[in-house]
Amino acid sequence: MHTRSSFPRSVFSLGFARSRTLLLALSCASMLLGGSACNPDNSRSGSIIPSGSGSGGASPSGASGGSTAPAGPTGSGGSQLAAAGGSTGSGGSSEPGGSARTGGVSGSGTGGSAQTGGSTPNTEGSGGSAQTGGGAGNGPGGAPSAAGGSPNGGGNGSVAATGCSGKTYKLCEDFETGTAGALGPMWTKFNGYGAAGPTDVALATDAAHSGKMSLKSDSMDRGQQRAQRSLAAIGATAYKHWGRIFYKVQQPSPAPLKTATNTVIHITWTSMIGPGGENRVVDIVENMSGAHQWLFNIPSDGCCTSSAYNWKFDADWHCAEWWLDVSTNSYRFFSDSTEVPALAFSGKTNSTMSNYTGIIVGATWYQQAGTITSPFVIWFDDLAIDDNRIGCQ
Repeated sequence: MHTRSSFPRSVFSLGFARSRTLLLALSCASMLLGGSACNPDNSRSGSIIPSGSGSGGASPSGASGGSTAPAGPTGSGGSQLAAAGGSTGSGGSSEPGGSARTGGVSGSGTGGSAQTGGSTPNTEGSGGSAQTGGGAGNGPGGAPSAAGGSPNGGGNGSVAATGCSGKTYKLCEDFETGTAGALGPMWTKFNGYGAAGPTDVALATDAAHSGKMSLKSDSMDRGQQRAQRSLAAIGATAYKHWGRIFYKVQQPSPAPLKTATNTVIHITWTSMIGPGGENRVVDIVENMSGAHQWLFNIPSDGCCTSSAYNWKFDADWHCAEWWLDVSTNSYRFFSDSTEVPALAFSGKTNSTMSNYTGIIVGATWYQQAGTITSPFVIWFDDLAIDDNRIGCQ
């Protein structure tokens, strides 16, 4: 059993200087991020886990990759209090994205951390958001390296359209290639540690954000299979980029049930994986009231940040967006074009960021049997990665 009790807070300070002839209003915000994110998986992210076994050697009772904490307002895997903060801020400046190629090759594994049709480490990710604007600079919005423009993509930024036709993103996936019930040609199975089912993750035609198909996760078993794709074709962009994905949760979605050791459900949606292991860049924890928080999480549960429980699922499509820079161990997250500042960090060497070799998409969760009583169904669509901000439109 793994519990957690400290979480990031955002602290804002405001100062004003006056002169006789000129009033200057200068504001600066600094956020003190600290604490650890929730995660039931105590395994090391670089380990290879046989299919059907607990991540990092987790036992069937869920000690790892499915462990839970005592009843109460716990976090992922049963170990997270509702974090303070969760306040939102506008995103950064934007400018048109640079040209690049779509693609990416389907390797049989991701940085030695996952094998196609074989064993993989337990991984996680969560939904989120993105701005409607065009691309930003290589740094986060508002940073010195970002171009000018408004937080929501004004200025020089162009509004991003969905689908991949005519797009020049370094990676673009609208899940229109392939056969329903299978995976697209660039994707391979990323095995989980639970009782995987035949429909855990596959292309589907029953919902789509654009086009006719999306990637669908459909299971009520913990440790579900997901889909992985190599990032070899995008080079160094894999290590410093803007990412975006749309998601939709089937309604009514099952809220977690109270058990002897758990009151939440921790679900990973999108992860980056490399030599340092898995980084869960789109990751949620939902409580018994149906509210969820966002977090950046790693399998060891040793890092990094989380928000307050300020979101709830509905039947609409939503957008998650992230920015990361491996060289500075930096990360930012946006939900439906609004930044979640409680998640932002820089210089966190314990984030285990590394030169990513793959991306993992699909829902997987970690609590013991009985946490939910019906399948948690989620569709994903219009994934994109680029040097510049992509936006949600």
